[in-house]
Amino acid sequence: MNSVEELCTLISSKITWARGEDPQSLTADTPLLELGLLDSLAIMEIVSALDKQAGIVLPETEIVAANFRSPKALWTAIEDIAGGARK
Repeated sequence: MNSVEELCTLISSKITWARGEDPQSLTADTPLLELGLLDSLAIMEIVSALDKQAGIVLPETEIVAANFRSPKALWTAIEDIAGGARK
């Protein structure tokens, strides 16, 4: 996982898109929770995929609504975790 764009692709693959919604419309600033695109199951699927596909383990303390408001918010949390692991 090297960019917020790659994260958008991963998140998009875990969303159940309604008829007429464009899966390609996800951007770094898409308000995921506000638009109702994520539920608790989708969030856990994203957390699991981050671990399995990218080796990124989100601590339980980071699995909070604020980090899932947008792909950019989650990317910031991931960068913070990675930065803390290097210290």
